[in-house]
Amino acid sequence: MVAATLFAAAPAFAVRKLVGRRATAGADDLTRPPADPDRPRGVLAVVRGNGPDGAYAGASLLAGMAVTVGISWLTVVLAFGPVETISPTYDAVHHYNAVAWILSTGDASSLTLRELTIPGQPAAYPAAWHDLVSLVVLTAGVSVPAASNLLALSVAGVVWPLSCVLLVRQVLGRRGVAFLVAPILATAFTAMPWMVMTWGVLWPNLLGLALVPAGLAAVVTVLGLARDPAFGVPGALLLGAVALPAIALAHPNAAVSLLVIGVSVVLVAAAAAAIRAARGRQVGRAVTVVTAALGVALAVLWLLAWSPFLAGVRAFDWPASLGLGEAARGVLFNSMNQRPELLLISALVVLGAVFALRSPATAWLVLAHLTSGFLYVLAVSQEGALTAALTGAWYNDSYRIAAMVPITGVPLATLGLVGTTGLLVRAVIRIGRAEPSAQREQAVTTAAVVVVAAALVLVSGGFRIGMHAFTVAQTYQREAGWMLQPGQRDFLEEAGRILPPDAVVAANPWTGNALLFAFTGRHVMFPHLSGRWTPDQRVIQERLHDAESDPAVCPAVRATGLTHAIDGPVSYWPWDSRSHSFPGITGLDRTPGFEPVLTGGGSTLYRVTACDPDRTGAG
Repeated sequence: MVAATLFAAAPAFAVRKLVGRRATAGADDLTRPPADPDRPRGVLAVVRGNGPDGAYAGASLLAGMAVTVGISWLTVVLAFGPVETISPTYDAVHHYNAVAWILSTGDASSLTLRELTIPGQPAAYPAAWHDLVSLVVLTAGVSVPAASNLLALSVAGVVWPLSCVLLVRQVLGRRGVAFLVAPILATAFTAMPWMVMTWGVLWPNLLGLALVPAGLAAVVTVLGLARDPAFGVPGALLLGAVALPAIALAHPNAAVSLLVIGVSVVLVAAAAAAIRAARGRQVGRAVTVVTAALGVALAVLWLLAWSPFLAGVRAFDWPASLGLGEAARGVLFNSMNQRPELLLISALVVLGAVFALRSPATAWLVLAHLTSGFLYVLAVSQEGALTAALTGAWYNDSYRIAAMVPITGVPLATLGLVGTTGLLVRAVIRIGRAEPSAQREQAVTTAAVVVVAAALVLVSGGFRIGMHAFTVAQTYQREAGWMLQPGQRDFLEEAGRILPPDAVVAANPWTGNALLFAFTGRHVMFPHLSGRWTPDQRVIQERLHDAESDPAVCPAVRATGLTHAIDGPVSYWPWDSRSHSFPGITGLDRTPGFEPVLTGGGSTLYRVTACDPDRTGAG
C-alpha cells in the first residue's frame, strides 16, 4: 500500500515541480510575501505561512482540521458506541461480506466483485471502498465492522473536509483564513457526510462524493475559473486524470454527480468567455464557445435520460414521499429528507450565494447548488417520466441526490462567513474613519473571522454534533433486535471458531446469520439478502430441509460443498416477502439429517449429515 502510494505520488510531485508557477491574475485579500533568503523553511514555514497563501495559512489549515477531526470523532463515538458496532442495514450485509470475500480470495478487482451475489459470473461492481476496508483489516488487525467504521470516520472527518478545502482554495483564491473555516463547515451539513453513513448504508457513495470537490477543483482550473490557483492547468489535468477514475471506482453515480455539477462550471465559463469575445467583436468565437458548452450540457443530459449505460439503474423507483413545498424548504434549510433544519448554515449559504453572484469564478456555485436542489426536489416529491429520466442515475434515491447539495454548500457557506465578516470589518473601519494599511485591514479581518467562527462553533454545539450523532445512531444503535438478536453475534463468532476453514454454511441472510462471513471468514452460501443464485443454490434455498427425501438436494449439496446450515428467526424486515424466501433452511430441528452443533442468540448451527455417504437415502 505504501509502495503504491509512493508510485502514484512520484509523478505528481515531478509534474508539480515542473508546472508549479502560480497564476498571479485575480484580486485576493492575502498577498504573497516577498522573497526573503532568511525566511523560515520546512514545518516552521508552513505554520508561519511563507508559502503562496499568505500569513499563517498553514496554521489555519492545521487548526481547522484539528477542530474538524475532533467534531467528527465525537459525532461517530456518540453514534457508533463501540467501534465494533455494525450497521444493521440492507446494504451493509453486502459491503461487509464483500470485504470478507476480498480477504478470502485475494481478488480486489472491481471487474469481478459482483460474483459475490452472481456466483460463477464475474461482473463489475465498484470495489474501492471494500479494497480500502480490507487494507485497514490487514494493516490494523481489526475486524471488518471496526475497519468499516474507522474508514467511515476517516472519510467523513479527513478526506471530505480536505477535498472541500481544495475546492475552496481554487474558487476563493489565497484567503488563508478560509482554510480554517471550510473544513469545519464541511461537517455541519446533515446530508453529507452524516446521512450517507446511516442510510442504505451508502459507504461507497460516501467515499465517492467525498472526492467530488477535488474533481471539481480540477474542472474549475482547466476552464479558467480558478482564482489565483494553487496549481495550473497541467496540474489540474493530472488531478482530474486521477480523481475521475477514483470517484468512479468508489461509486459510478458519484462520477455522475461530478459531471452534473461540472456542467454548471462549463456553462458559466462559456458565458464569461462568450461575453468577452462579443465585447471584442469576436462573434464567431462567442457562438463557438456557447455551442460547445450547450453540447456538453446536452451530452450529460443524454447520459442521464437516455443512455443505455444507465438503463438498469433508471428502472429503480422510490415513491415520492414529500410535497413540493416541503421538499423545496428542505433544500433551503438544509433539512432534506425531513431532518432538522440547519438555520445557521443555511443563512451562511444564502449569504455566500449573494457574494458568489458577483463573479463568474464563484457564480457557478449558485447554479450548481440550484441544480442539485432541483434534482432532489424531483426525486423526493414528483413521479413520472421526467423524474425517472433525470434522477435515475442515482436509483431515483433522494438521499443520494441530497448528498450532492453540500458539495456546493460548503464553499458557499465559507464564502458567506468570510465575506460577511470582511464587510462588517470594513464598515466598522469606515465608521471609525480609520485608514489602516491593506495588510493591517487584512489582519483585522482574519482575526475577526477566527473569532466569529469560534463563536459559531460554540453557539451551535459544534454545528449540531448531537443532532448529527443522533442521525447516524438511528441505525447503528438498532443492532439488537433488528439485524441481530441479543447474543447472536457471540454465537456467530463462536461458530467461526469451531467450524473448519473449508466449511460452507447455508443460512437465510435475513436472519442476520450471513454476517458469519464478515465476522469470522467462514464462507456462507448466501452472502447478501438478494442475489442471482445458481440452480444448485436455489435447490438448497428452497428444499434443503428435505435432504433425506428429495433426490435433488444431495447432488446440490455436493456441488456447492455445503457442510453446515444455520436456522434462526427472521429478524430483518420480517414484513418483506423476500425475507421468507428461504424455506429450505427453516425448521431443521424437525427434520432428520441435521446434527445440532451450537446454539445461541436464537439460532442453531447444524452439520448437514443427510448427504453423508454412509447414510441410507443420501441420494
